[in-house]
Amino acid sequence: MEREREEWDGACIAPRTRTQARHCRGFTMASTTTATTLHQQFRPPSHPRAPRRIRTYPPTIRFTIRATAASTSAPAQREAEAGVPWGCEIESLESAASLERWLTASGLPEQRLALEKVDIGERGLVALKNVRNGEKLLFVPPSLVITADSEWTNREVGEVMKRYSVPDWPLLATYLISEASLEGSSRWSSYIDALPRQPYSLLYWTRTEIDAYLVACPIRERAISRIGDVIGTYNDLRDRIFSKYPDLFPEEVYNMETFRWSFGILFSRLVRLESMDGRVALVPWADMLNHSPEVDAFLDYDKSSQGIVFTTDRSYQPGEQVFISYGKKSSGELLLSYGFVPKEGTNPNDSVEFMVSLNKSDECYKEKLQALKRHGLSESESFPLRVTGWPVELMAYAFLVVSPPEMIQRFDEMAVAASNKGSSKPAVQYPELDEDALQFILDCCESSIKKYTKYLEGAKGSAEVSINSKQATRTLLLKQLARDLCISERRILYRSQYILRRRLRDMRAGGELKALSLFNGLRNLFK
Repeated sequence: MEREREEWDGACIAPRTRTQARHCRGFTMASTTTATTLHQQFRPPSHPRAPRRIRTYPPTIRFTIRATAASTSAPAQREAEAGVPWGCEIESLESAASLERWLTASGLPEQRLALEKVDIGERGLVALKNVRNGEKLLFVPPSLVITADSEWTNREVGEVMKRYSVPDWPLLATYLISEASLEGSSRWSSYIDALPRQPYSLLYWTRTEIDAYLVACPIRERAISRIGDVIGTYNDLRDRIFSKYPDLFPEEVYNMETFRWSFGILFSRLVRLESMDGRVALVPWADMLNHSPEVDAFLDYDKSSQGIVFTTDRSYQPGEQVFISYGKKSSGELLLSYGFVPKEGTNPNDSVEFMVSLNKSDECYKEKLQALKRHGLSESESFPLRVTGWPVELMAYAFLVVSPPEMIQRFDEMAVAASNKGSSKPAVQYPELDEDALQFILDCCESSIKKYTKYLEGAKGSAEVSINSKQATRTLLLKQLARDLCISERRILYRSQYILRRRLRDMRAGGELKALSLFNGLRNLFK
């Protein structure tokens, strides 16, 4: 059962230009989103009600920074410290203490965990007492969980959003902004005060920073695409809903900066609760738990206790930080959604998106491309490469790339195997192509290694954007994150390079032995 933190890949909107996700969950193909439109259910209500006036918002909520669709293709000029007027510094314990008091008063049972400053994650839940392996913890009641069905403090805003059948992700993003803007009038004010004012998210990287620091990483394209999706979603909400109800959705509250914040919160904190019919939810208190790739504990709804719990898969001593898993995600995916990269070699689920392409000078290029398109693939494809090996789909794609004209009748068979659209994973075997296919993968692997090495050696390592000490600190942090990701991904490529070279060496040595054996046999015959 899948019980990990929810991953949004833009499925709540229908982009006009998007490559479909393939091969492995969480490994969305890199693409550039040119424009986005809301889900097909976004239709104006047949008889919209005239909005009533709501209270005027104070000038402190106004923002001078605005992002447009063009900001995904031009360097952003905004200051890193710009943000929303609610929330707290990410390491704040004062707001967290207020959150715990409010949760306790609202029905959260006595906890065996406390929120403290920690080495991993800045804030985290630590054990107050000995915690046994297999023990259930938290027990957050559903009344303290935010879902798409949660009651809106400003009911008029909620009614408009629901009449337009807004999907869960943009609905929850708007809900967070609505509740945050009401400050103490919202029942969620203590929770919102404890949320980071600027979440750790690639949504807060400028295009200049993405291009400079992620130049060697495949996650760069997904970061650009994700930012484009968020901007497109906001633009559609503004054009189709907010602009029609300006009194309910004033621009000083509902703007690109506040949506950047709310989507950053959702990316890093939203979970899917399978035992609550797969509902996506924000779970206060539980979302203070940090991730460890070494644990396999997930949040879910426990019907017997009627609360959100997780079951530990190891024991903890008093004062020790308690972890859950955000899912089996690569280091690139963890950076994309959560803004951190695990230490090199500590993530057993690590992988790198490995890009391969047809050779346009191939005399069968047209026929091979048609075969790929018939099965939903394109000229260039990405496959997850792991320390433990590569998927059979990558090998099938490589077979197609190196196959000679006389194998044209097998092109479709190879494309099917590369798309993994068969009833089961086919055992793609073309012994006569093995050596050429492995050499093709090795060439692509070594080309990728060169890109990583060039970045790590500083050839394209930086864009000097530091303006003040805070910006300089931010720049150093982003550079370190990018460096850690590059080192982790290059490590996978080095391992693959070693395996490929060894296999090719053994294959070629075996061929030489066979030739020598045949020669000796002929010599003995003539004797």
